Amino acid sequence: MIAVSILAIMAMLSACSSSTGPLLIGTIRDAYTGEVISQANVRIGTQSLSTDTNGAFQTQRWRSSDTLAISAPDYEPLSLPLASQPQVAQSSSMTVTLETNLRPNTLRGVVRDAYTGAPISGAELTITLNVSNTLVLSSTVEGGYRFSDLPEAFTLDVRAADYAPYTQTVSRTTNLDLSLRPNVLSGQVTDRFTGQPVAGATVRVGAAQATTDAEGNYRVTEIAADEQTIEINADGYAPLSEEIGQTTVLNSVLRPDTLRGRLVDRSTGEPIANATIIATPNLPGTAVAYTQIQSSSDGSFTLKGVPEQGYIQVLSPGYAKEVLEISPGNLPEEIGLDRFVVKALYVTAAVASSSKALQEYIDLIDTTELNAIVIDLKSDLRDDLGLVYYDSQVPLVKELGLSKPYIDIQPLLAQLKEKGIYTIARIQLFSHDNMLSDAHPEWSIRLKETGEVYADYPGPGIRYAYLDPTNRNVWDYNIQLGIEAAMLGFDEVNYDYIRFPDWYGDKASFRDTLLFSEPMDPVDNPDRMFEVLTEFMQLAHREVNEAGAYMSIDVFGRVTLGPSMTIAQDIGRMGAYCDYIAPMAYPSLWGPGAFGLESPVDQPYEVLSASNAAGIEQIKDRYARLRPWLQDHTDPWAYKVVKYGPDEVRAQIEASEKYPEIDGWMLYDSANVYRGAFNGAVRQK
Repeated sequence: MIAVSILAIMAMLSACSSSTGPLLIGTIRDAYTGEVISQANVRIGTQSLSTDTNGAFQTQRWRSSDTLAISAPDYEPLSLPLASQPQVAQSSSMTVTLETNLRPNTLRGVVRDAYTGAPISGAELTITLNVSNTLVLSSTVEGGYRFSDLPEAFTLDVRAADYAPYTQTVSRTTNLDLSLRPNVLSGQVTDRFTGQPVAGATVRVGAAQATTDAEGNYRVTEIAADEQTIEINADGYAPLSEEIGQTTVLNSVLRPDTLRGRLVDRSTGEPIANATIIATPNLPGTAVAYTQIQSSSDGSFTLKGVPEQGYIQVLSPGYAKEVLEISPGNLPEEIGLDRFVVKALYVTAAVASSSKALQEYIDLIDTTELNAIVIDLKSDLRDDLGLVYYDSQVPLVKELGLSKPYIDIQPLLAQLKEKGIYTIARIQLFSHDNMLSDAHPEWSIRLKETGEVYADYPGPGIRYAYLDPTNRNVWDYNIQLGIEAAMLGFDEVNYDYIRFPDWYGDKASFRDTLLFSEPMDPVDNPDRMFEVLTEFMQLAHREVNEAGAYMSIDVFGRVTLGPSMTIAQDIGRMGAYCDYIAPMAYPSLWGPGAFGLESPVDQPYEVLSASNAAGIEQIKDRYARLRPWLQDHTDPWAYKVVKYGPDEVRAQIEASEKYPEIDGWMLYDSANVYRGAFNGAVRQK
């Protein structure tokens, strides 16, 4: 600021009317800074004076009626009637001192780039004095500007192409250098591996965005002040996010993260119709990218979100899982799969917990056509029915104390893998899990009349509590066990008892007797019961597949002929949400007249042949493949007790292998005796 001080000395006020008289001395100062102003022009009457280097002037040639007119470059002119000044009117001394200020009326400065400091030429600066008076000018090549005739306070607006608008209220200021923030960002987006431009990429900086052109170039404008991150997304590429910093040009490279390929049968070259393709960072590992093809005519697929390093895993029903290590910039366009047919036998958790007992079954697999083993994860013994037989880390299992480390699971799986044995983890789902039912009775089916847990009692001292198929806690518990099994290294997760209770009364009594978390009515709303099971399967299938394992389900043998109530099993519907369906079409379970047979238990080949044919028809064009359970035990509860041995078992194998639509078989004997398998039913290698 600049102040003007006038020191006036005069000897006698009465003589002010004369041409000479008392001495008038003054000093002119800047009103904003208080600094003296030299070379200011002072006019008194006809006399013109200039201030010296101290901003002072003096004269004796003045009258009290004179007006003091003061002016200086870059200052607002001032007219000061001497008669109105108290110093003049009241003083009786020979000298009079007057102090007056001159107000600056200019503003000058340089407009620069806030990032580089370079001057900005052609910036438009605007000062609005009132509705009818606006001052506008442009900065020079050197970025300079200068306004004059300004009031003490005003608002300054600055605009320049590619810069954020700038507005500032200015008060009592004469020099103001301005820094404008660039609000544009431009650059080129290219493919990391090929160097080719990426067209159609979306480039975002906060709310501002642009799309790359055919050459991969982009230009984002009107970027907000607090936005410092650029995000780039393009189909087929991993999203990119990086800090902008103080720059207006940023070239970026995108990593392809999309695998577009084709699945074929490695032997025939024919396309694969159904498959799940995942990408995992590790082995084992859960998927970070997932896709599934169903009924594809050409085997083509698109997998988005592939990591830079990791593994591609392909799970196709009827084929061995294919695992490919991801090589940067070199993802395969065609993946060949090898047919795989499971030939398995089942062992209980109790057998699996004894390495000595289990070895007998491993040796049988080693020396015969058998190539797979089904292992119970939960106990099927009445004393600890449902107890998890290994040290499970599933949170709810640990919380409820529902596992015991009877099976040293990881060394066992390592041994089986070393021998090339395909491993299947069997999990009882809604029945044969008294441990979970007892821990959480409210998760079970209950009797409406008493609130007691509903259970099957198939024999003296045998109780099979029934968990509620509509209860999502039961779903989560068993899905987590399935995921854990896959992560431990099991090739497949098999869910048994995936059904509602088999009710021997009428359907109305089922509805009126049993209490579920969600009301179930097989009379008026049977579809909902089917949907409950397929909804569980849809969720479980993806979770298990994403952990790198196949998923299979067990169903009653009669379901090969069509949907069945009240168990709510319909393999036509279920076939969309699993990899394999395993009907338990044991010949001893069919009564005389089934399939037009006089005595089905005596005709194992005919039973399996007919059941398989019917099952194939039920799931035709579905995602899942058929793989039946075969009877290798003597059923003491059958209408006729027939001792089953190698001939009966072999007959079932042949009745299954004659169908190309069937992918293997699994032998079942709850006692794990296997009179058929151990006595020649399975062929030697």
